[in-house]
Amino acid sequence: AAEDEDDDEESVAQAQECLLQALIARTARNLPQRELDRDWAILGELGSGSYGRVVLAEPRDGGARVALKLLSKERTAKWGFLREFCTHLCLRGALTCIQVLPLVFETPTEFGFAQELAPAGDLCGLLTPGVGLPEPQVKRCASQVSAALAYLHGHALVHRDLKLDNVLAFDPECHLVKLGDFGLTRVLGWQVRPAPGAAPYAAPELWHLRAGEARLRLEPALDTWAFGVLLFALLTGNFPWASPARSAP
Repeated sequence: AAEDEDDDEESVAQAQECLLQALIARTARNLPQRELDRDWAILGELGSGSYGRVVLAEPRDGGARVALKLLSKERTAKWGFLREFCTHLCLRGALTCIQVLPLVFETPTEFGFAQELAPAGDLCGLLTPGVGLPEPQVKRCASQVSAALAYLHGHALVHRDLKLDNVLAFDPECHLVKLGDFGLTRVLGWQVRPAPGAAPYAAPELWHLRAGEARLRLEPALDTWAFGVLLFALLTGNFPWASPARSAP
C-alpha cells in the first residue's frame, strides 16, 4: 500500500511538472515588451529584495490598482521568472493563495507580472516583536495558511519559502490572508539545497546539509516544519531559534 501511495505521488508530481513546462513554453512564446512608465503609474514600493521589487501600480488607461512584481534581469533567469508566474497559474483554484492577473511582460531591464493587491501588507508588518498577535488572529492565519499548503501538497508542490513575509493580509485582523511568493516552489521529489536567508524556518535536515553532500529530496514535511516556526513567531513575536540544531525535535 505504501509503495502504491508513493507511485501515486510520483505520478502527480510528473503530471504537475509536465503542466508547468507546457505553461512556461507557451508564456515564453507570447511574452510582450512593455514600457513600465508609459503603461503604469507607479504609486509606491510595497517591498524589495535581492530578487527585485514589488510596487503599487495603477494602469494609465484605467482600472484597479495592482501589485506589480518586477524581477531584475541581472539577477533573475528568464526560466526562473516564467516558472514562478506559471506556478501561480497552477494555483488559480486555491483561494488561500495570492492570485496573478493575466498580465505578464518584460521591459529592457526587468521581468514583471501583476498580482492581486493585499492592502494590509504581510504578517511581518502586522506582528509586534516580542508580543505576537492575539490568539484569535493567529487561529485565523493558521487555518488559511494550512489550507494553502494542503492545496499545494495535494498538487505535488512544495512552497519551500514559507515565512511571515510571504503571507499577505487583506485586512489588519487577518480575516483574509493568502500565501504568496512562489519563486522557490518546486514539485515533490526535486533535489534542493538550503534557500538563502531561510535559516529560522529551515528544517534541520535541510539546514545542516554540508557542501558536497547530495541534495535533499523535496518533501512536504519541509513546509510543515516552517509552518510550525511561523505559528510560534505569530504567537510570541519571536523565533524559537536562529537556526535549527540537528537535535531539534
